[in-house]
Amino acid sequence: MAHYDVIIIGAGPAGLSAANILKDEKDVLIIDEYYHHGGRLLGQLYEESKGRWWNGMAVADRLYRQLDDKVTFSLGTSVYNVEKEHSIFTVYTDKGHVTSGHLIAATGSKENASPMPGWELPGVMTVGAAQVLTNFQRVAPGESGVIIGINPLSMVISMELGYADVEVRKICLPAENKINSATPKEALETLLSLGQSAPSKFLAVAADIGNRLSLLHGLALNLFPSKGVKALGMPISIKERVVRINGTDKVESVTTVKTRADGSVIKGTEKEIACDFVCISDGLSPVNEITSLFNLKHVYMESLGGYIPIHSEKMETEVANLYVAGNITGIESAKVAMLQGEIAAHHVTGNAEALKEALKNIAKERKKATVKFHKDVDAGREKLQLYWLAK
Repeated sequence: MAHYDVIIIGAGPAGLSAANILKDEKDVLIIDEYYHHGGRLLGQLYEESKGRWWNGMAVADRLYRQLDDKVTFSLGTSVYNVEKEHSIFTVYTDKGHVTSGHLIAATGSKENASPMPGWELPGVMTVGAAQVLTNFQRVAPGESGVIIGINPLSMVISMELGYADVEVRKICLPAENKINSATPKEALETLLSLGQSAPSKFLAVAADIGNRLSLLHGLALNLFPSKGVKALGMPISIKERVVRINGTDKVESVTTVKTRADGSVIKGTEKEIACDFVCISDGLSPVNEITSLFNLKHVYMESLGGYIPIHSEKMETEVANLYVAGNITGIESAKVAMLQGEIAAHHVTGNAEALKEALKNIAKERKKATVKFHKDVDAGREKLQLYWLAK
């Protein structure tokens, strides 16, 4: 049974960044269930500003190369249990078990996808799956598709599909039910918010449309075109819902209905949109199974995407020498995740000055963040720190 100074679960932006801080001082093992390092970085490709691109795969490779073979990797490895006895963590995997004195949970996030009629057909996937297929695997998910869900993630990935010449025929809302309660008003608010947070000209245009409409106050939703709007060729329809995905052996079309400004369905407006793939986008939520194995308090924070283990701004948890970093702490950008990984690692090494500098950097990054997946993120972070202080 091998022993390491630090075990990091997750080879995404947070885990790789933590390992880069630790590599010269600690014996480190990184475990990830995927066969390739990078995590959610692998599919990311968007324009942050004019002529300045964020290429997640290149960032992942840069972080990996910086490790200089000083860190042990166990990729394609599933963790099914973690225990702590006295000061030693034992991590159980499908390839055996290993121990360490410190553990960093950088397990990231998972995509949410709500069921609907026809969602089991081949050709139905999450937007993240389409992103990885297109940007990492270099395989088009299809020739023309429909995106179900209007949120920052679906907007960004729709643009990325356009870069690859994959046609997006419609971006609209899912049918309203007990699970899906998104309304045209919320979709409009998303478009408005993208003017501040969107990493592309397309989203800026969409937000500009929303801002112009907002000047009309209560009339904004009523006047939003029933056929939707097009910005740089991307069709957004906040007053249209997909009620069914159609096909025999694969996706062939979707059925949509028009809605009023309040979200109520207009009878007799059903129509079919031909497509060969469908992406469902219902946001992201933290993957917290590892921290749930310990007697840790978790709180539900809608502004951070779901249940979050209570932790300090230094990435500490209630369990000594157990740290968290990345989207397990709340849904934010890869840049924030990278800084969180650095913070956790600096705490492990006891480098107070570097830790202080990293905390300053993360505050700056959050202030200028181009992508915000939830509103009120800052307020959520502040509330989380109150939970930590009151633990």
